[in-house]
Order: sequence, then C-alpha cells, then structure tokens
Amino acid sequence: MNKISRFQFGSLMLINDVFVLFCLTGGISVMTAAGFGIGSLLQLLIVLPLASIYRKGKTLKDCGKFAELIALLGTAVWGGLLFSMLWNAGELVFVPFEGMGKTGRLLITGIIAVVCVYISSSGIKALARSAVIAAALGLVCLAIVVVCAVIRSDIGNLEAAEDTSGLFREVVKGFALSGGLSGTTVMLGFVKDNIRAAAVDYFVCKAVISSIVITTGVLVCGGIMEITDFPIVSAAQLSQPFPVQRIDSLFLIIFTVFAVYSIAVQASAAEYLIGELLPVIKKYRCSIMLAIMAGLGAVFGGKLHYGLPLAVIFAVSSAIIPLLYLIKKKVRA
Repeated sequence: MNKISRFQFGSLMLINDVFVLFCLTGGISVMTAAGFGIGSLLQLLIVLPLASIYRKGKTLKDCGKFAELIALLGTAVWGGLLFSMLWNAGELVFVPFEGMGKTGRLLITGIIAVVCVYISSSGIKALARSAVIAAALGLVCLAIVVVCAVIRSDIGNLEAAEDTSGLFREVVKGFALSGGLSGTTVMLGFVKDNIRAAAVDYFVCKAVISSIVITTGVLVCGGIMEITDFPIVSAAQLSQPFPVQRIDSLFLIIFTVFAVYSIAVQASAAEYLIGELLPVIKKYRCSIMLAIMAGLGAVFGGKLHYGLPLAVIFAVSSAIIPLLYLIKKKVRA
C-alpha cells in the first residue's frame, strides 16, 4: 500500500474542504462560520477512534467487507455532490462556457474526468505529493484574497448578515458540508506516521480555515447577502488585490485546480475500495467511479439536499462501523 505523510494527507483533504466553501450557496453569517468550525471538531471526535485502529496496523479490510462497501458508497455519493456543486458554481465562474448550457457542463465534466484519471493512474502517493504543491499555491492565493477582502470590507456587514437559522442548524450544515468524511476515513489509512496527530492537525486546520473564509465572505458580502447566490465567490470577485488585474482570473485558477483535486481524491479512494471489494476488476476502476459520480451528480442536479443526507449517513457509518466491528471481534475473542 502506498503511504503518505501527515502533511500530504492534510493537503489532500483541505483542498476538498476549501472547494466546498467556494461552492456555498445562500446566506451566510458569523453563526455559519461558528457552525462549520464546530462541525469540523465533531467530525474529529468521530474519526479519532478509527485513527486509533489504524495505529494498530489495522485497515478497513480488517473491519470487514461491509465497512468497505459503506465507505465506497459514501465516496460515490460525495463525488456526485462535488460534481453537482461544480456545475452550479461553474455557471458563475467558468467564463469560457458561458451560455453553452448542458454542452458546456459536459465539456467541463469530460475535461475534469480525463485529468482525474491521469492523476489517479499514478497512484495515491503521487496524487498526495502533487496536492501539496496545489494546496500551497492555493493557500497563498487564498491569503491574498482574504487580506484584500478584509481591507476593503465593512465591519457593519457582520450585523447586516442576519442569522435566521440558529447555531444548531448551522452546526448541522457545517458538519454535513465539511468535506467527504468517507473519503477521509479511507485516506487516513494511508498515513504512515502518527495517524492520530494527522487527524487532529487536519480537522483543526479545517475548522480554522473554514471559519476565516466564511467570516471574510460575510465582511465583504454581508450587505448584499440577499442578492448573492455564491457569497464566497462574490467576495473573491469584489476583491481586487492588484491595481491592474482583477481577482477573477486568479480565483478561476484556484477554483479549477481545487475542483479537479477534490474529485480526484474521491475517485482514488473509491478506486482503492473497488480493488479491495472486487479484485477481478483490474482496469478502468477510476473511470467507472467517475462515471458513477457524474451520474449521481446529474441525478442530484442543483438540489444538494437530495444527496446530502445520504452522504452524511454513509460518512458517519464509515467511521463508526469499523470501530463496532473490531469491538465485537475483541469481545468474541
């Protein structure tokens, strides 16, 4: 099995989380930032026991086929949701395909699928190494956007963006949208050094980054939240860090790269699980999973609530079922 470092694991997972933030729709507030932060920490509490299992040299395979099947279903559903998010936000971000409708959507999907297959063909280790570079560049660009957005922001927007959901609902939303937990549980098994520390580092960083990015979006778009479909994208577009260049092109690059890596991570995790569950399938596993994910994305359409409950159920089960399986096995012994 290819092994990756704690830093590489964190880079892979954080790219996915930041991409989801880019695709956030509807109104956001300071309470949303708190909800995403708390949701990330709740996920950490769920994953820590699984990290302890991995530390003992166990894998999902040791936890039974059912555990692997649940994780596979979870990655497939989350991959479909990522495609759905990409298509929705792509209508605003992907300028070259503006006005092309379904044709543009198919072109975007096809290009991303080809790139994902190419990246995944080199293995998870190669994917993780390249993700470090992508994450570093994205972090620099994101920092530029955040700093410039804060400079041009209005502190009054924090009050203008009224919270109508309450903390509990925002925590539920943050938990559900804080990345694909099923893929995380699979990738965590590839970490070679101090798995529990890798989990803690990742989820804490996710909580901090999510809170900062969402709060920045509120500072910039709080006054126009009612007419803003994608608040984080709008916040980036309203920021102009350079006097001779708009932020749109910079943000477009980050958005595209993060979209590719987010889907590639889920496809790679699913490809590994298919290999464990159905070893007779030796070729085109990644292509098969990408086709399934794209199909699920088409079924979900722009309505994330169609697939999000399934993703949450599979994600939580992916972390809990292995623990229950091993506890049962230990009791019998």
